[in-house]
Amino acid sequence: MDSGAALRILVVEDERDVATTLKRVIESCGRHDVRLCIGGDAGAMLRAFRPDLVFTDLMMPGEDGFAMIRRVKDFDPDLPVVVVSAFSTLENAVEAVKLGAFDFLAKPFSPESVDLILAKVERDRQLRERAAEARRQADAQDADLRALLGESAPMRRLREWIVKARGAKANVLIEGESGTGKELVARAIHARKGPYVAVNAAAVPDSLAEAELFGYRKGAFTGAVADRAGLLAEANGGTLFLDEINAMSPGLQAKLLRVLEDRRLRPLGGTGEQALDFRLLSATNRDLERMVEQGEFRRDLYHRIKVLHTRIVPLRERREDIPQLAAHFLQHYARAHGCRARRLSAEALAALTAANWPGNVRELENVIEQAVILCPPGAVEISAAALTGSDKPAPLRRGDGEAKSLAAVEMEHIQAVLASTAGNKAQAARILGIDYKTLLRKLAP
Repeated sequence: MDSGAALRILVVEDERDVATTLKRVIESCGRHDVRLCIGGDAGAMLRAFRPDLVFTDLMMPGEDGFAMIRRVKDFDPDLPVVVVSAFSTLENAVEAVKLGAFDFLAKPFSPESVDLILAKVERDRQLRERAAEARRQADAQDADLRALLGESAPMRRLREWIVKARGAKANVLIEGESGTGKELVARAIHARKGPYVAVNAAAVPDSLAEAELFGYRKGAFTGAVADRAGLLAEANGGTLFLDEINAMSPGLQAKLLRVLEDRRLRPLGGTGEQALDFRLLSATNRDLERMVEQGEFRRDLYHRIKVLHTRIVPLRERREDIPQLAAHFLQHYARAHGCRARRLSAEALAALTAANWPGNVRELENVIEQAVILCPPGAVEISAAALTGSDKPAPLRRGDGEAKSLAAVEMEHIQAVLASTAGNKAQAARILGIDYKTLLRKLAP
């Protein structure tokens, strides 16, 4: 018998005779690499062996088969688990399947029953590999998804969610800290279907926000010398991305809610209404639900904009993506600035990976660009010193070791960014991931 490609198989049993017998039967079905875990640390063997398939006994002292299924699924949700037991009741089988078991093998088992399970596992693996390859090929042809760099589990889940969200026309709320890439996510959801209009609610003064969003007719107010279509009308047939929606005034929130409910727009000074068909993608770096509870944001608008929702994890929660991001930014800015640097030293990469990155991907990008500019002429490697002109990158510097308040640390970082931009506040605000008015407020005495 031969069930197909060789598999790495872990057998978890408390009885050595049963485990040895199952190992012989599995090996008779093909050239499989079978390891036994008899009363040992199954978690350690999972991490070290990284099997393609796990057979686990159901009734064992200590950690039983149900607990083993949970452990395997925590380790790798796609790793198939076959439960082996003489107690093959319907209740046990149902419970095992609920926990994610791939199949149920009753004792005493025959070579034919084991071979059948191995064949099913191999077919399942082939189907998953084909599906994964199809997704990779689709992603490779999708420039907007390619822009969301990272192979960590949170980034893979985010890209999968985006593909699903594209198929619906529901409004989307994107939450995440400054610098995590909320607009990149919005563009990926939009997928270049119709017009894409982006506006930062915090960057538009309250006195102009209504006219900017809703448009106006000639003579509607002093200075309205001609009709102007607002951003909502420009997004008709496509997507409106409203960043920092948390900064929108209560009056404007009420007017936006009315448009979302009626799908009709009346410009300032106008008498007629225009039918609208657009999708709203909103983003915030604040806890919008808490703002609702505190009366700072309308509850009805909150639920209207949050039909679909995602949260972009901060860079410190996906550190494994930092090397890929750093390499991408290094390649980009080396070309842009005519630098020969092509790689980061091991020390530089270790420092970058260990840093906390309060400014997230945007801050990492700025540090890499700065390092490229400061890199000695002709150097092909970026050192840790080049990251900030010191022996440690800015995110790791600690000064004299004295404890400081959060406000003091924040102000030091703001002043450092201002120094790097030669006092250009607009550029500093972009690097910090905050709007210009917020920066002025933080700098105010």
